[in-house]
Amino acid sequence: MTQKLLLTHTDLDGAGCAVLFSGARPGQGRVELVDNGRIDARVLAALESERAVVVTDHGLSEETANRIDDYIAGGGHFTLLDHHRSSSHLAARRWATIDETRSATGLLFDHLGRPAPFADFARLVEDHDLWRHSDERSARLAGLLGLLGHERFQSRFTADPSVDFREGELLLMEQEDERREKYLAKKVEQAWIVEGGGNRWAVCYAEEYQSDLAERLMTALDAAGTAIVNPAKRTVSLRGRGIDVSAIAERFGGGGHARAAAFSFKGQELEAPLAAFEESLSKLLLA
Repeated sequence: MTQKLLLTHTDLDGAGCAVLFSGARPGQGRVELVDNGRIDARVLAALESERAVVVTDHGLSEETANRIDDYIAGGGHFTLLDHHRSSSHLAARRWATIDETRSATGLLFDHLGRPAPFADFARLVEDHDLWRHSDERSARLAGLLGLLGHERFQSRFTADPSVDFREGELLLMEQEDERREKYLAKKVEQAWIVEGGGNRWAVCYAEEYQSDLAERLMTALDAAGTAIVNPAKRTVSLRGRGIDVSAIAERFGGGGHARAAAFSFKGQELEAPLAAFEESLSKLLLA
């Protein structure tokens, strides 16, 4: 069997792909987690040393896509499974599957023949990543990733994909729930509102629980969208209801879904003293 290299993202959806890749077909290859902004360079390096590459939950540039065409023509095997709107330009490539209605984990689940033991796990990852939140366990699964770390999370669900959480896991999550509630309440108090163009945005600085915080801000502050700034990582995480936040993220080289997207402002015009940043961000959201 040809050994494959999986390159996937670092969030829950990317970690879900790692679990499926390793658990559904043990021994088929290696897994590497790749941060946003680094995938093109990592793929180009992989094309020089690997016979088969799978990329999930990441998009690629046109230049990289052209190199992949040459790689395949030379006998290499390449598969890309993504769901971000920013990857739509890759849809015509025969090695790429782009579907905005699915998560990358869901797409890989289908690609692997829908292995039954991982069905519930894949469904919960998709529930969280597409921001449906129809099952409270999906948020807990995301929280468990943060508590265990990628290596332990992957080991746990690769060996046992059951989403009936264990007693020790439940205890960890209960303790974390208390901490998260205090954090969210504090951040709601610190948030400010930007209004204009018929939209009401809640904006705040936060480095943790960004999906949970977005939900809380929209509910507590009656906002249609949220912009959560992580000063340490120089990123802005956007969430929206009735607002295509991916269009905003793409202006800064980011991407995502209509309801959830993000971009980095490192080296951009927004990277300025705090007051100037807030003013620039407000203008961007209302443009």
